[in-house]
Amino acid sequence: MRRFRRKRILSRPFPTEWEVILQHNARFSVALSEEMSLKLRRSIQILVAEKNWEGCGGLRINDEHRVSIAAQMARMVLHFPNEYFSDIQSVLIYPAAYIAASQDRLAGGVVIESNSGRLGEAWYRGPVVLSWADVLQSVRDPHAERNVVIHEFAHQLDMRNGSIADGFPVIESAETATRWSQILPESFAELGQLCQRGFPSVIDCYGASSLAEFFAVSSESYFEQSEKLQHQWPLVFELLDDFYRYKVASV
Repeated sequence: MRRFRRKRILSRPFPTEWEVILQHNARFSVALSEEMSLKLRRSIQILVAEKNWEGCGGLRINDEHRVSIAAQMARMVLHFPNEYFSDIQSVLIYPAAYIAASQDRLAGGVVIESNSGRLGEAWYRGPVVLSWADVLQSVRDPHAERNVVIHEFAHQLDMRNGSIADGFPVIESAETATRWSQILPESFAELGQLCQRGFPSVIDCYGASSLAEFFAVSSESYFEQSEKLQHQWPLVFELLDDFYRYKVASV
């Protein structure tokens, strides 16, 4: 049934109105090869149709929200065969940063509950929660360094092999998995030292909080500041390039 529904979705032409949205909110698509450009648009059509797009905090959802976010999702997995984040049923969108409850577990079993501001969240098997203001800032600023959609969906890729994000997504080859288990923890520790000393890095210091955040923040840098990442963190770049293979998608 899913195959039949997708075939029906793809039988429809890509809407002209969506092309306009891509021009404003997915400028990266201009650099794609013809083959990958077509795959991007087909993926957007499926993602828009299959996900439950829900506005929160009074936000009324329209095609700009759906297409802009779906374009970033599709961008991440262009080389993955038939990848549409099928485990994720819902994408919840707030107009701006929002307040969410959080828990911190301390030694002795003490749990501290609090409220904190969020730009996004990724839950195991969904939903993914996003701030639209921060999505727009990511996709419209030609000098953007961060991308909240890529960050949260990197967590989703991370959780493919377990319910907890740990910085180790499903790796295709044993050799790459071995390199990943060596390079990622070492780079994570190095980032922590750089941040403690106040040295700048293309990988945001939020990535020093855990291996899961290191993977998510590094993924942002891979897509948004690829050349800087390759220059400053060549081993991390090689790992992510082997995983995402995004350079293959470009002209």
